[in-house]
Amino acid sequence: MMHYLPKFLAAALTLLLGVMLIATIYFTLFDLQWIAFLAGVLFAAVAATASQASKSQWLVMRRTRQLQRVKGVLADETARYERTAEALRVAELRFHLIGDALPVMIVFVDREERCRYHNRAFARWRGRSSEQIDGQILREVLGDEIYQEINSHNAEVLAGKEIRYTVQSPHAGGGIEHCAVTLLPYPPGSEHSAGYYALFASRVDSGAPAPAAMPGASVGNAMTGAHENGDAFYMESISEQLISGSDPRAQLVRALQEDHFALFAQKILPLSAAAHYPRCFEVLLRMQEEEQNMLPPGGFFPVAERYNLMGKIDRWVVRNVIKWCMEMQRGDPAWYMPLYCVNIATASLSEPQFASDVCDELQRSKFPPANLCFELAEPDVIGHHAAVQAFMGTLRPLGCRFTLDAFGSSKVSFAPLNGLTFDFLKIDGVIIQNIHTDPANLSKIRAIASAAHKMNMHTIAEFVESDEILAKLREAGVDYAQGFGIGRPGPIAQVS
Repeated sequence: MMHYLPKFLAAALTLLLGVMLIATIYFTLFDLQWIAFLAGVLFAAVAATASQASKSQWLVMRRTRQLQRVKGVLADETARYERTAEALRVAELRFHLIGDALPVMIVFVDREERCRYHNRAFARWRGRSSEQIDGQILREVLGDEIYQEINSHNAEVLAGKEIRYTVQSPHAGGGIEHCAVTLLPYPPGSEHSAGYYALFASRVDSGAPAPAAMPGASVGNAMTGAHENGDAFYMESISEQLISGSDPRAQLVRALQEDHFALFAQKILPLSAAAHYPRCFEVLLRMQEEEQNMLPPGGFFPVAERYNLMGKIDRWVVRNVIKWCMEMQRGDPAWYMPLYCVNIATASLSEPQFASDVCDELQRSKFPPANLCFELAEPDVIGHHAAVQAFMGTLRPLGCRFTLDAFGSSKVSFAPLNGLTFDFLKIDGVIIQNIHTDPANLSKIRAIASAAHKMNMHTIAEFVESDEILAKLREAGVDYAQGFGIGRPGPIAQVS
């Protein structure tokens, strides 16, 4: 408004002088002196108005030229940014290509301990798809045993210090296993790293004479060489080292036949006194090594998948959970049988006979099916929808329960549930982490819990590690919680 005031005043003054000139002419009977005076004043006013208009036009032209120069600079910066982004994209593709070709297992972990990049060797080692690694919590991907050692160096590596260490342990096939771990802060040299790269390599020192050296190189602390086809390779794969022997498949088959597996369990805590299932546990599996050491699933699942043994392992788990429960009930008729949740592998879902075998086992043992819950991972439900539908269609009429596991690991969507009825929805730990400090994640939990309840599903939050998170879950309406803050996994007889 103030910008237009001088122009308005000049125009008003000119108009006023024009009116005065006409009035003077009328009342002075065309006196030339008055006419000449007022005409001069009117001319001065018109000249001032023209000068103001000229100045405004000059300012507009000046601002226009400045704007054009800024637009030119902005266009140059945009083009430079696009060239930089393209160069970065090409460099990233080149880095991923090289990373996937390396035999060393590589994973990048950010400050929140989420996996943001991994190569193919790492995915094969952990026995997971990329969707099951990207964005996941490091502890979930690595398992507690490996994670705890890395976590002890977490502060140092995030402060910019490069960490290298080697873990030695007796190997199941004899000799000593050496696992070399390298933690590299990124960006290098920074005292406040955005995260770090973790590199893993392993070899077994059997004490036997070493074979003739083959042309190769040392990548970090990993022992590598040239394969017959020219590719770099591990001296032995991690998984086969962990269950070493001339025939890894035979080792697993023998473990199944001789019951060298052990059932572990982790408590699932109801968050309200009115919970429908007051006692719940997730069943976990360990493989017994020599000297009573327990090998976590990450050590033998990749080999089991390679040799199509996951169906046999899942059958062993179901059979032995039922056997253990029935023995407990016979020994103590007052024993209250909990709900046990058993994870089912993709390979088992793809076997039409697997569900029938479970039915036969339930009928033979007279085990109450309502106390057995099968956990199906969300990626399997999406990728094998028809097989999941057939599996659930066979077992649900008996009374078995079902859990949709890892919900929200990639995106929150209920579309995969079309045509399927789940009793539980287990919310992925990626969403649970930091909900006590992140209002967005807490709002997401509330929305998931509300939608699940409308679909008659109970919600389970996993990776609950503190009382603060537990309080927020109760506030959000979540029904159950699971994690190290609730209880650590242990032998089933001790935990449940």
